[in-house]
Amino acid sequence: MSSSGKGGKPIGIGIIIGIVIGLVIGFGLGNPESSEDTTTSTQTMEQNPQLSGEVKIGLILPLTGDLATHGEENWEGSKLGVVDFNKHLEKLGAGWNLKMVSEDSATSPVIALEKLTSLNAKGISIIVGLETSSNIRNIKGYAESNNMLLVSCCSSAPALAIKNDNVYRLVPDDSNQGTALAKLIQHEGIEVIVPVWRADTWGDGISDATTGSFVERGGITDEGIRYNPESPEFSASTSLLAEKVRGYVDEYGADKVAVLFLGFAEILQFTQSASEHAGLDVVRWFGSGANTKEYKLIDDPIGLEFSTSVQFTTVHVAATKNPIYERVQAHLIEQLGRTPSTFVHPSYDVVWVVGLSILETQSTDVSKIKSVFSDVAGHYYGAIGPTILNEAGDLAQANYEVWGIRGGEWVLLGQYTSATDSISLI
Repeated sequence: MSSSGKGGKPIGIGIIIGIVIGLVIGFGLGNPESSEDTTTSTQTMEQNPQLSGEVKIGLILPLTGDLATHGEENWEGSKLGVVDFNKHLEKLGAGWNLKMVSEDSATSPVIALEKLTSLNAKGISIIVGLETSSNIRNIKGYAESNNMLLVSCCSSAPALAIKNDNVYRLVPDDSNQGTALAKLIQHEGIEVIVPVWRADTWGDGISDATTGSFVERGGITDEGIRYNPESPEFSASTSLLAEKVRGYVDEYGADKVAVLFLGFAEILQFTQSASEHAGLDVVRWFGSGANTKEYKLIDDPIGLEFSTSVQFTTVHVAATKNPIYERVQAHLIEQLGRTPSTFVHPSYDVVWVVGLSILETQSTDVSKIKSVFSDVAGHYYGAIGPTILNEAGDLAQANYEVWGIRGGEWVLLGQYTSATDSISLI
């Protein structure tokens, strides 16, 4: 099978990819590989002995800052990916192993660029993690000027869905999530939404996608509130929000009005401020995958009471449940003591797809990796299921789970199916 990668030329998968993908599935399922497959793979690598010892890739994640909860989870998922991939290399007798050099972006685009520059100085040109779209937008120019490859677990801004650049993303862009959110809100009988979103690349993108889809479905959208995520408090924003919501409730009724919150961990401070305004807790609140399983909301008494009152409901990209998914999930629950976000699964898979691309090319040269990356991803099946990419190098399509805070905890409520544009609740 041939296809075109971001390198722009048709490529064919070499014999090793077909074999290795079979081994990946076998490893994930716990099935033994056949001796014939193992022998063939080893022979292939002996003919291409370019790699030896430690082969380094970089990781940049928000281990502190607004996204530290997800950053910690995704770091654990990535580390497990390295451990498992190295076991795979050992079985193949590859003669090299993958080493991941980790850096903390502190959820800051400026610091992310500093960390990328540092990794480049160390001779590391393939970078994984890269959780936020704002970080990628700020560093991609430097990455492309220095021939570096960025492979993200979680960035989803539609503005970054660009053909033939140096960015790949193992999540669909937010034109998909916006459609899912709009359908969910419509399904719940809401006629008017007041969007509130963080003033950055990601916030602008998902706000436009969701409100656009909601309007196409016949809904009404207020111009909303675009807030500064660096603000130390949100009293001005919540005061304006209360005024807007009050007007729509008077006209349409509380059961027809909802707040759409699109932000990160600052949702806790925002809901604490919102709780001081009468009327904001009588309408529904909806959110995105960035807030799904945000434990700060349920660990804080005010956040929990408010989120429960507004029946806070979110959508989050759904992984295809399979034995690899279950293995990663069980490991992360054991490590963290809680159920992690679904983003841990693409974090795990990113390492495998990068590693398999290095294995196929026997090189860390970015041009060579790009020439095979899309085809390697298209043949891989991992914790999120198939990882087929579209022309922009993003995950082609996905369904979304519906989550909500109910009874003091995060609960899976249902699923959005993209093929039928439908919501099914449990």
